[in-house]
Amino acid sequence: MAVEAHHLRLFPSQLLRNREIINAGENQASNYNTQMSFVAPVSGTTGSFIPLYNPTTHAAASESSLTFNNLAATTAAVTLPKKRLRDSDHPLSFLGEDISSHVHQQMLDIDRLIVQHVENLRVELTERRKRFARQILAAIEERVSKRLKAKEEEIERMGKLNWALEERIKSLCVENQIWRNMAQTNEATANVLRTNLEQVLAAQMKVEEEHKVEAAAGGGATDVEDAESCCCGENQEEEGKVMVSGWQRLCRNCRVNEPSVLLLPCRHLCLCAACGPAIDACPICKCCKNGTVNVNMS
Repeated sequence: MAVEAHHLRLFPSQLLRNREIINAGENQASNYNTQMSFVAPVSGTTGSFIPLYNPTTHAAASESSLTFNNLAATTAAVTLPKKRLRDSDHPLSFLGEDISSHVHQQMLDIDRLIVQHVENLRVELTERRKRFARQILAAIEERVSKRLKAKEEEIERMGKLNWALEERIKSLCVENQIWRNMAQTNEATANVLRTNLEQVLAAQMKVEEEHKVEAAAGGGATDVEDAESCCCGENQEEEGKVMVSGWQRLCRNCRVNEPSVLLLPCRHLCLCAACGPAIDACPICKCCKNGTVNVNMS
């Protein structure tokens, strides 16, 4: 009985299908910019990956090539609808396991890191902006305070200057009043001097008239004697006039100097400059003096 020999397939359909899955996983990983290798998995993720070969397709050592081929065909028939279902849903799978949740979790972690970094950056920018605003406000406040201080000093200086000017105006007003009073006093003094001069002139004219009357009443001499006496009388009369006028123009105290001090309140011009301070009462009316005025007779 002849037995037909079946050729052993070195690359069964399940192995080729797993290789296609690996290639699809690498392509999808490259699309998401992730690095995946098929070396030993990281601890904690060993349970999430399936082995290289499907555990449901273990071939016994005693199985023949026909049995193995039938098992491979059966597995292919079972896994083909799943592959079509995954192709229709477009899941992200690696070695037959859906890793889209892991990729999604990684993307969420990356997004969370980005959001956290953006938030930290926003907080830092906000703090910098606030610090810069505080610095600007401090600089403005310092400049404004300096300017206000300068203005206050200027106001204080102007106040002192105004006070000094007011005091100067007051002193000028007082001085003006003093000069006005002095002018009024000088005017009154001039009026008094004019009155006294008129009185002196009237008295002198009266004395001259009296001397004329006395000269006209005298007589009984010869013509020569009359002539001589007349001549002598005229000389004596002139000398008397000079003596009377000289006596009227001399100081009433020392009889040497001309009077140049007007006594107040009686307003008598009867003392010289040397005797004025030493006399307390007027020599003419015996009135107590309360002030003197120097008169320039030149």
